[in-house]
Amino acid sequence: MDRYEETAHLEWWANPSTCLARIPIRATATANTVEWGAVFSHPLDHGVRENLKQLIEADPCFTLRFDTSAVEVRAEDFDGVDRLRLTVIPEP
Repeated sequence: MDRYEETAHLEWWANPSTCLARIPIRATATANTVEWGAVFSHPLDHGVRENLKQLIEADPCFTLRFDTSAVEVRAEDFDGVDRLRLTVIPEP
């Protein structure tokens, strides 16, 4: 199975015009799957990690934004919020 990694941003939008978080990540996916693993490009300090945990608990839907595209994903913490598992949300 092919694996590929790409630099991206994980964004949490409060509404269509207000982005509350934009975090640089390295996203890793396997071919033919809708799941991504996310590792933060820079280590998160304790306050940012706690804020991210609260955002995930409030609403786990994020935008996974690449240079030329974006997809809506559901995030769940994996390995104590130092890594995330992202699942693509199918469009209605």
